[in-house]
Amino acid sequence: MGVVFLIVVGGILGWLAAIIMRVEDARGIGRNVAAGIGGAIVTGFLVGPLLGFGHILDGRHSIAGLLTALAGAIVLLLAVNLLQKRELR
Repeated sequence: MGVVFLIVVGGILGWLAAIIMRVEDARGIGRNVAAGIGGAIVTGFLVGPLLGFGHILDGRHSIAGLLTALAGAIVLLLAVNLLQKRELR
């Protein structure tokens, strides 16, 4: 159940991260959601337990964990956009 929650919330956080970074466009919605899911999974499995928020598979969800997942989504979305712009040059 924790992984499904992480995927759904990660998709929402990816969309929110795109709005925060002002990189949302109609063609990149899938990329933004995928970056959000990836960032949320990385932070949910690796960063959250290191910071003491608990492992995502334990079923404990907190505001601090969600904010950490949002930060992970923003970082991953930033990396994806930087790599994409580098390929266009």
